[in-house]
Amino acid sequence: MAEEYRDEDLDGRDDLEPDTSPEDDAGDPAAAFEALRETVEDLAANLTREMTTIRKGVETAFDQIERQGTPVDYSAELGRIVQSLTTVGERLKAVEQSPVLRQGAEHYARALERSGDGLVRNAVQQLERQASDLERISGVLASHSRSAFLRKDQDIRMWTAAGFGVIAGMSLLLILPRFLPFSADSHVASLVMGRDRDSAGYAMIEAVDPFTVKKMKWGGQFYDAGGGEISACLENARQTGKDQKCTVTVPAPEKQQ
Repeated sequence: MAEEYRDEDLDGRDDLEPDTSPEDDAGDPAAAFEALRETVEDLAANLTREMTTIRKGVETAFDQIERQGTPVDYSAELGRIVQSLTTVGERLKAVEQSPVLRQGAEHYARALERSGDGLVRNAVQQLERQASDLERISGVLASHSRSAFLRKDQDIRMWTAAGFGVIAGMSLLLILPRFLPFSADSHVASLVMGRDRDSAGYAMIEAVDPFTVKKMKWGGQFYDAGGGEISACLENARQTGKDQKCTVTVPAPEKQQ
C-alpha cells in the first residue's frame, strides 16, 4: 500500500509542476495571470484530493491492522488447495489422454457409420430369414391343405364307391342266385333269413298267405297218419290206370294242434 501511495504522490507532483510552455510566455500579461490563477487552483484541488486519499489510506491501513490482529496460518488450507490443484491436473491429463479426444470425431463418425451398416445388414438378414421361414410355413400349409383336400376327395370317392358296391351287391344277391345251379337261390334265401330252407320256405309262404301254410301243415300231418295206405293206393292206380278206393286215417283234431 505504501508503494501505491508513493506512486499517487509522484503523479500528484507531476500535476503540481507548472506548465512552462513557450506559448504561455508569448501571451499577454492578463491571460498569463489568468492561466496562472487557474493552475494554482487546480494544484490546490489536486493537493486537497491527494491529502484526502492519503488520509483514507492511512485510516484503512489502521483498520485492517486492527481487524487482523494475530496473523492466521493458511498453510493447511494452501496445502489442500495445492493437493486439489494436483488432482485436477491429473484428471485433466487423463482427459487429454482419453481416446475420445485423441482419435477425433471422424474416427467415431466412421465407427458409427460401420455400426449403422452392420445394424442394417443384420436387419436385412433377419428379414430374409423371416421371409424364408414364412415361405416355408406357407408351403407346409399349402401341402397340408392339398393333402386334406385329397383326403376329402378320396373319402368322397370311397363312400361313393361303397354305395355303388352295396347297390351292386344287393342287385347281384337278388338276380344272380336264380341263374346258379344246385338251388343256390333257396340257399341264399335261407342264409339271408337265418333259417333252414324248409323254415325259410314256410316263412315266406306265411308272409304271403297264412291259410295256405296251415293247409300245408295239416296235409303233412294227414300224410303222416295214413301215408302207407295212400302210397299203396297211388301205386295200384298207377298200375291199373283206374281210380282206387282207399281207406285213409284222419288224425284227431287234438293231434292237429
